[in-house]
Amino acid sequence: MSKTVLTAAQIGCGKFAHHQDLPNLSTHEQINLKWVCDINLANAEKTAKEFNVPNFTDNFMDIVNDPEVALIKIATSHEVHLPIVEAAAAAGKHIFCEKPMAMTDDEAFKIIRAVRKGGVKLCVDLNRRMSPAMQALRKKYLEHTANPKHNPWQYVETVREPLAEEKFPHMSIRIQDESSSYGLVHLNPLTGGGVIIGESVHWLDLACWFFAPALPCEITAWGSSRLSHGINLKFTNGASMTLDFSCAGTFDYPKEQFEVTGEAAFFRSLHFVENCYYGMPDAGKETFALQSDPYPEMGDGHDAFIAKYMKNVSGSSNAKEIEQSCPIIVDKGHKAMLNAFIDAIINDKPSPCDELAGYRSTLLAQKAIESIRLKQTLPLQLEDICPCL
Repeated sequence: MSKTVLTAAQIGCGKFAHHQDLPNLSTHEQINLKWVCDINLANAEKTAKEFNVPNFTDNFMDIVNDPEVALIKIATSHEVHLPIVEAAAAAGKHIFCEKPMAMTDDEAFKIIRAVRKGGVKLCVDLNRRMSPAMQALRKKYLEHTANPKHNPWQYVETVREPLAEEKFPHMSIRIQDESSSYGLVHLNPLTGGGVIIGESVHWLDLACWFFAPALPCEITAWGSSRLSHGINLKFTNGASMTLDFSCAGTFDYPKEQFEVTGEAAFFRSLHFVENCYYGMPDAGKETFALQSDPYPEMGDGHDAFIAKYMKNVSGSSNAKEIEQSCPIIVDKGHKAMLNAFIDAIINDKPSPCDELAGYRSTLLAQKAIESIRLKQTLPLQLEDICPCL
């Protein structure tokens, strides 16, 4: 990566921006963060002072009209992504857009048209695919399935050829969350659209990335289109993913768990801090550092993370207040996605999560909602998954 510095702006200064975008942008050696923007001018001013940003505004067009700005990060409520993207792309700005890229297929098509007409790069912050734990899990999975090796004591059928479905890999994703994570802005149909649009796009995208180049071809969903739900996604190579999302859980236990089976092996990732592999000679455990860790002396891995969390919130009557003042943050890939996008801009490489990936995750989320409402399995047409644009 060259040492070119990009002048950047942040649009949207909410809780997520304060935890991820602003710390990452303001400390990046290849970013000059010139602007922050928020519809609440007082919040924009306060944020500018906190992160030593020279300019603040409540009008995103001030940023769009600044010829020095090369990169804009959008972290607003979902319904205003489209007008900001259209204005930024027309002005030649590269765009790092928070998920979901769009709330509807129509919005997504307009975004694709805008960025391609403007000749700019767009990256959607579907960051799970860039987390060190997911990168390691997929690498191990691909290595094993390309050349399967099994432990000598393992039972593997040799009398007959495996049946077709015995060769199909499966990913299981368990999300247990606290419903208080989601304010009304996330659940409002006009601004958030519910958790499938606002959150499950992460795991739909992750499955598409994990099993690529296979394409999704069928979707079944159940539960609530607003909160707790399940989704089963099938792929053209026989692979499948099942997502189980519950909003009735607790942060006393880590939120995300991923399991993959394939070629008589088991690959497991626990909340981005620990991977375990079973059924192969080189199986073992990998641990991954936290993005923010006030207790590094307590070690690494899943059990250590739980212990750190409990120590952090003990004695408090409100864990959210502790999260603001002394956060424990696992590495979900935010920094890696930003780094990869900066590299893509400076060295003219493909975006690490481009507008087509953003569209596809929105499409799948919309199809999941439709499946819930119809109580039906829905086919995914090739012309929808790979539109002619």
